[in-house]
Amino acid sequence: MMASANQQVSRPYDALEAKRINSSAERNRDPILQVLKNNIPLDIPIRALEIASGSGTHVGYLAEHLPNVTWQPSDCDSVNLPSLAAYKQEKSNILDPVVIDVSGHITLEDPNFDIILAINMIHISPWTATLGLFSNSGQILKPGGMLITYGPYSLDGVLEPESNQNFDQSLRGMNEEWGIRDIRDLEGEAARERLELIKVVDMPANNKMLIFQRL
Repeated sequence: MMASANQQVSRPYDALEAKRINSSAERNRDPILQVLKNNIPLDIPIRALEIASGSGTHVGYLAEHLPNVTWQPSDCDSVNLPSLAAYKQEKSNILDPVVIDVSGHITLEDPNFDIILAINMIHISPWTATLGLFSNSGQILKPGGMLITYGPYSLDGVLEPESNQNFDQSLRGMNEEWGIRDIRDLEGEAARERLELIKVVDMPANNKMLIFQRL
């Protein structure tokens, strides 16, 4: 994981050369957008931090369809910054991308967010990253703000269907610190950071979106 110090990218890039598109992100971006539209304010300016932005496929699409949201993209791997910067060039409501290791303390010039979004992060990172996600969210979310996560989850120790069980085994085979997490475990850790699980939304392809609210 990268250090928690944040690097901004502001120098120009050849957008066509740097911009990358993630095909799986293209498949799930519309359902994710609909959940956001149903749960976040659409008529006032708000600030959102995306953790583990990857290529930027999601933030580019969400910025286009949620113009009232100013997006701060981030990733723990600096190799993704050129692609994120290319998306930033296309949308005025995307800020310069920064390097963030969420398992450490996040320090930003204006660390007050209405939304923190983490898509497909929790199961493809060590448990310490999830703990850091909750800890940082408790610190930098405004009261009433929301942490929103997307991915596969088990519930009360039950992981369904079989395809998710196979996926979990595959993840743990690649890295023993990875794996699909249980919603109850996440709910308990979130509560330690004054985050309440207020909604679980079933999504296509056996995924879910979890919405935690900062108390």
